[in-house]
Amino acid sequence: MSRERLFADKKDIINAAIELLSDKGYESFSTRSLAARLGVSPMTLYNYFSNREEIIQAAIEAAYERIFEEFYNDLSSFFEKDSFCPLLGFIEIGKKLLLFSREQPKIYALVFIMNIMPYHEQPSVQRLFSITLSKVKDRLTAEEIGQDLQNHIYLFMLLVLSLVQNVYNGNDSHDINAFEGNIQIAYDRLLKPFEKFFSFSNSTIR
Repeated sequence: MSRERLFADKKDIINAAIELLSDKGYESFSTRSLAARLGVSPMTLYNYFSNREEIIQAAIEAAYERIFEEFYNDLSSFFEKDSFCPLLGFIEIGKKLLLFSREQPKIYALVFIMNIMPYHEQPSVQRLFSITLSKVKDRLTAEEIGQDLQNHIYLFMLLVLSLVQNVYNGNDSHDINAFEGNIQIAYDRLLKPFEKFFSFSNSTIR
C-alpha cells in the first residue's frame, strides 16, 4: 500500500490539475482524483483552494499563461518591425495557434474547449490582446480610427479561433491549406483596409 505524501505546494497542485483535466476532462475531474494523482490527502488541496471550481479555474489560467508566454515571446518583435504592417502579426497569431493545437492538443482542448470561462474573459488573453493592440496603435497614423480597428481585430480573432477549431476537430473541408487560405480571406476583408493607416516598407506575408 502506497504511503500518502504529507505536503504538496500550490504549483504542484495546479500542474497536476492541468494534466488531469487534459486526460479526463471537466466532468470527470474531482478533488479526490486530483489528490490521488498527487499522492496526498484530499484535505491537503483545501490548504490552497476553497473548492473544485477554484482549482479548475487556477489550472485553466495557468494553461493560458503558458500560451501567453509562448505566443508573446515569439511574436512581440513582429509587431514592432518597420518592414511589416503590424496587423500582419494577427495572422501570425492565428498560424501559431493552429500549430499549438496540433503540438499540444490536450492543453489546447483544456483552454479552448473544456473551459468554463469564455476565452476573451481570461486575464492572460486580455493581456495578450491589450499588449499587441497597444503595439499596433503605437504605429497607427490616424488615432480616430482606433476603435473601429480594435473591433475589426476582435472579429478577426474570433474567426481565427473558429477556423482553428475546425482543423482541430478534423473537419476534412478545413485542412491546413484551407486554413491558411481562409485566414488570408478574413484578413483581406477585415484588416487589410486599415493598412493604409500605417507606414511600413513591405506588406508581403512570409
